[in-house]
Amino acid sequence: MAHPVVTARPRRMRGGTLLGFMIGLIFGLSIAVVVAIVVTRAPVPFVNKANRASDKVLEPKSQAEAPDPNAPLYSKSRPGPEPAAPPPVAVAPPAASPAAPSSATTPESRSDDRASYLLQAGAFRSSSEAEAMKAKLALIGFEAKVLTAEVNGQTMYRVRIGPYAQLDSMNRARARLAENGIEASVVRQR
Repeated sequence: MAHPVVTARPRRMRGGTLLGFMIGLIFGLSIAVVVAIVVTRAPVPFVNKANRASDKVLEPKSQAEAPDPNAPLYSKSRPGPEPAAPPPVAVAPPAASPAAPSSATTPESRSDDRASYLLQAGAFRSSSEAEAMKAKLALIGFEAKVLTAEVNGQTMYRVRIGPYAQLDSMNRARARLAENGIEASVVRQR
């Protein structure tokens, strides 16, 4: 006798894919909600620092008490405020001998007259970097020189501007360099 062959019919699963999608969606949304709650309750690190700085802003009571933003650009002796009216000047009689030095010029002021100032815009190890700085300075309107120097057995290329006979003209040039993002140091030469 022959046995009939019984074939198993595959059962259809209904809703398995749809059910998995829905469970994944709900699980993902719940994780997103938990993360959002944790993030919104955490302190923001930089907000408090910005608020503290604005609380300390104090306005000066008068122009004389206001800080000078150009103070680092001045030389060691800062020019004081100009008086409202110039004091009366007494006219002195002419000196007997024109060759005699006046008492207004001290040895210290005479040595300052002979001193001149240079601005050093940079010191570089390669001449190409120094020439690039010289070109940048030329675009701003400064004529610079590249000088070589031996420092600890290594050749350095210094980019210098000047000389300036007066501190005021040197400080104006230095301020103009700072406006263009170039920090220059002062070199005094005699």
